[in-house]
This record gives sequence, structure tokens and C-alpha cells, in this order.
Amino acid sequence: MSQDQLNRLARIFTFEKKLREAKSLVEIRYTVTNELRNITPFVFAFFGEWTNPNKFKIDAISDIAVVEQTSSTTILAQKIIREKLKEGSPDTHPFTIEKDSLIPAKGENPIPDKLLWVPCFSNQKGPQAALILARDENWEEQDIEYIRHLSASIGHAMGSLKENNFFESSIKVFKNTWFQFLIIAGLIASMFIPISLSTVGKSEIVPKDPYVINAPIEGVIQEVFIQNNDNVDIGTTLISFEKTDLQNDYDLAFQELKVIETELLQAKQSSFQSKEDKAMVSQLQSKIKLVEQTLSYQKYLLDESTINSPADGIAVIKDKSLLIGKPFKVGETIMVIADPSNVVVEIMMPVKDAITVKKDAEINVFLDSDPLNVIPAKVSKFSYEPELTSENTLAYRVTAEILTAKNSPRIGLRGTAKIFGEEVKLFFYLFRKPIIFVRQTLGI
Repeated sequence: MSQDQLNRLARIFTFEKKLREAKSLVEIRYTVTNELRNITPFVFAFFGEWTNPNKFKIDAISDIAVVEQTSSTTILAQKIIREKLKEGSPDTHPFTIEKDSLIPAKGENPIPDKLLWVPCFSNQKGPQAALILARDENWEEQDIEYIRHLSASIGHAMGSLKENNFFESSIKVFKNTWFQFLIIAGLIASMFIPISLSTVGKSEIVPKDPYVINAPIEGVIQEVFIQNNDNVDIGTTLISFEKTDLQNDYDLAFQELKVIETELLQAKQSSFQSKEDKAMVSQLQSKIKLVEQTLSYQKYLLDESTINSPADGIAVIKDKSLLIGKPFKVGETIMVIADPSNVVVEIMMPVKDAITVKKDAEINVFLDSDPLNVIPAKVSKFSYEPELTSENTLAYRVTAEILTAKNSPRIGLRGTAKIFGEEVKLFFYLFRKPIIFVRQTLGI
């Protein structure tokens, strides 16, 4: 064996080693189009993955870092490879093309007419890549044998990397026309899936049917004897109003009654001698009845100035410090006495997200203190007119009964509630707000 053959075999071994050590398809493309020249000379090398002939594109060209797909040379080479792919020839062989048809464009170098078709196959995965080598000299049989041997190595290297390249495989699957058709058809079909329309609102645990403590008289609160969430029994003193004016009015009425009673006694004693005093008796008796009523009313106000609990439960006060010294009118709410085991959920449903709510509609409550657990509930009543919330937004008030009988949540806990409405198609569920926006903006 000559020294030239030994050197060529060494370069073949080096070439195959680089193929085995390649970590990406980009490295293989560079090695094939540039390092292969050390084994057999050529002018151009055009290399690309084996695909449908109509979709084939060149991935690498010798001596070029980035392939320009709009280049005349690239387009011409792709046309030649596509024709060979249509023929489906599985063997490496030389072929020629008329020189006039190998001139890409005016001013560009023509492609040599001595071409070598090199299909690269993997024994496990079939065709992997297509390679065309072009030069001005005829292809010798020895060169063809070397390239035929190396084509199998190229195909095996391409197949081994494709097995681990999930991303590129996925892209090919997504580019498949039938796969795209199935995806689009699936998306269109899914738009008709029935789904419950839902909305989300702020929620709070509030007492059900509490005893509301209203101001029985008009006055200023002097003292509050309990704290928020204190347990109270029937008759427990809750609030005391300022009694100074009430006590004074009562004392004045009492003194007035005593004075009139004295006058009546004197009038009765002198009525036997004086007709005028006799006439005064009936007037003073009527006046005593009026003062007694006034005294009774003042006594009532004095008694009502101290409020006692009407039932067992817990006291719900927003802020004790704000109550002391605050003037109240008759009927104004001061606090409530609630049963901690009898609670409901109050939900503020924003007007902009409002849906049609029906009685007994399903609700999922997520408390801020326990967001991982769902509290099931159902709608018991709801308002038809929105009201202004503390956040200055309009919302409908929805009241829901909790379905779990044990471990009732504490009064005052807040969270988020999801209200489920009527069933609609998925298309309407996803595009409800855009449709509302278009209708309100464009009026169509």
C-alpha cells in the first residue's frame, strides 16, 4: 500500500472520529462540507437533511458559515438535490448536468458539471441526509468508494444525534401538515365543549340572623363593657350611654310632680271654703297625670341608657375606641350579637365581571388564612342592584350558605369566592370579555 493511500486512510479515520465526537447536527454539517475535502478534492459541497423532495432545503455549504436561502447558487443546488430525491436513488454515484444549466445568475461562479450524489443512510433509522459534491474533474472509482463508505458513517452520526434531539424532532412533528390539521381541528372542536361560566369576588364570613343592637335613645356612648369577639350571655351589660342629661330631666320631672302634689293637697283642703280652689283641684289632677307620664318616659329613657345582651353569642364590634364618645341617633346600629356556629358567606361580585346567578348555584370559597382548602357553598340570596364597596367599585351582594356542617369558619375571615353560573361553550367562556368590549365600543 502506497504512502498516499495510508495518508488518505488516516484522514478517513480522523474524519470518522470527528463524526463520533460531534455533539450537535451543526458540527456534523460543518465537518461534512469542509473536512471531507481532506479525503477527496471538490469545489462545492451541498448538504441537507433527507426530507420530502418538495420541502428539502440546504443546511450547509462548503466554505460558507451561514446559508443564504435566497442565493441563486443555493436555489439551483436545491433544485438539483430535489430532483435526485424524487428519483430515490439509494446508491452513491456520479452524474453530470449540462454546463449551461449550472450557471446560477449573471456574475456568479457556475457550479462544476461533474457531480457526485451521496445519500446518507442509517441502518436503524433509514435515510438521514443528502450530499452533493461538485468538481471539474471526473470522479474516480476509488474516490467514490471512499465517499460511499463515509456516507454510512455520516448517516449513523446524524441518526444518533436525532434520537437525543427532542426539540428538533418536535419541531418536525409540528411542521407536519396532518399534525397541524389535527391540532386546528382539535382546537375548533374544543370550542364547543360545555363549561360552567364563573366569576370571582371578594368574600367575608358574616353571622347569619344576628341580633342587631341599635341605639334605643339619642345620645352619646359613655362606656363599652366588652371587646370584639367576646363571649356574652343573656343579660350581660354591653353599652352605657351618657346619663347626666337623662338623670337631670328625670329629677326635674320628679320634683315637678312633688310640687304639683303639694299644690293639689292645699287646693283640696281650701276647696270647702273657696270655689276657686275647688275648680283648681281638677286642673291639678290632670296636670299630675301629665307629669307622671313625663316622669315615666324619663324613667324609661334612663333605663334604656344601659343596653344588655338579648341572647348568647359573641359580640361583633368594628372598633371599640370609635364607639366611645360618638353620638348616636335612635335606630342607628351599634353592634351585633352573633352565633359563631351559624355563619354565611357574603360575596361582592364586581359589576364588570357579573354573570347570571341563580339560587342554589355552586360556590367555592378560598379563605386567605387557608388557601389550600376549598369551602363548598351555595347561593341563598343575591341583590339586583349594585352597591358601592369600600374599594369604590360597584358590586352585587351575594349571600351563600356553607355546606360543611362542622368546623364553621370564624366570623370576619376574608378570602375569594368563585361563583359558578350557567353552562356555556368554551368559545364564549374564553371570548366573553372581548365580545363585551367590542359590543360596548363599536356597538355591533
